[in-house]
Amino acid sequence: MLWNEHTAIIIHHQSDYITITQCTLTSSFRFAIYIEEKSKATVYKNNFKNNTLHAVYCKDAKCIGRHNYWGSITGPTFFEKQRKERITPIKIQYIPWLLSPIENTGANWKIQPQNISIPQKRYKQIQLNGNDTDKDGLPDWWELKWGYETNKWNDHENLDPDNDALNNFEECYTDSYGSNPYIKDIFLEIDWVKRPKSWLPTNKPSQEIIDEITQIFEWHGIQLHIDVGDCDGGEEVPYVTNFSYADLRDFYWDYFLHNDLNNPRKGIFHYCFTCDFGPGRGFAFIGWDHIDSFDISAQMLQDSFPQYSRSRVIMAGAIHELGHTLGLFVDDHGGIDNEGATKLFSKQWLKYRNYRSCMNYYHTYKILGYSDGNNGPGDFNDWSNLDYMFFKNSHLEWPKT
Repeated sequence: MLWNEHTAIIIHHQSDYITITQCTLTSSFRFAIYIEEKSKATVYKNNFKNNTLHAVYCKDAKCIGRHNYWGSITGPTFFEKQRKERITPIKIQYIPWLLSPIENTGANWKIQPQNISIPQKRYKQIQLNGNDTDKDGLPDWWELKWGYETNKWNDHENLDPDNDALNNFEECYTDSYGSNPYIKDIFLEIDWVKRPKSWLPTNKPSQEIIDEITQIFEWHGIQLHIDVGDCDGGEEVPYVTNFSYADLRDFYWDYFLHNDLNNPRKGIFHYCFTCDFGPGRGFAFIGWDHIDSFDISAQMLQDSFPQYSRSRVIMAGAIHELGHTLGLFVDDHGGIDNEGATKLFSKQWLKYRNYRSCMNYYHTYKILGYSDGNNGPGDFNDWSNLDYMFFKNSHLEWPKT
């Protein structure tokens, strides 16, 4: 297993009798193996090499890790070093270890990574109402509004004056939502799960926090449209909890696409499903064919960050995950999704403490936006590196070897 963006293998909390053996785990951008609370695992006869942060990380879990090769004859380390595999915490039982790699372990085939461009043409072009003199697909009223000649055919399907990955058909479709073909627009639909008791705080974010966030985006020349019911989407859905990843894909089809393969909202709107408890506190996922969606588990977040309001943890988490659907990942900057950077005075914290962005786990719920890269060493300009096409054509850059 190699080049995993977060973790090659994750063992969820309270899992028992897990055995990992005869694997080669190399070049993970974060962790090779991540073991969550109250889990128990045996890790033996594996090869670990060049994993960025940890070979094995146990979060209040138990692990027996004997007879592994840790990338060095001197075994693993408990500190962050370039040429040694790190394990945390010290109580992992790692003695004895192997002095050389295990032969004939892992997959016996090799791949040549390639960047593949996926065609973006819809199954069905958006149909727009109104008189269309030049028969180019867009009605006269929209062309007149935005400075196009109504008697001159234009290739609106391939015109995108503001480079926000929304062509003129999509800009026209969203005109009533405030879209502007000359200003970058980002559309986000939020659906929220009904709370089990009527007196509990809602999972629908407050308009106050929405206005605060849209103002931050406006300062950077971006119109962020958050649909919680005023752009023909955004709705409360029946109560559900502790659902699976597969269930989440069903919610995407039921409540976002409404089971319509040609729903024009796909490719225009990013999608957020907000619930109490889901498979994780928050994570981006592939809704249909690209990373255009994410889950926010509001109660899990509020339990972890009780100092913040429910609306704030929902929207702070949402803007973080929105960044992923806009292409911000660890292949762009090492401070993104770096759990090591949350540990005060650790090497990762010292390296990325100036990265003042919600993409930095240390700042996610303190900062409701991205960094401009002007905060000193270790910072990164998120705003200039947003990939507006990513949610339509998701890709990660393979590391150069």
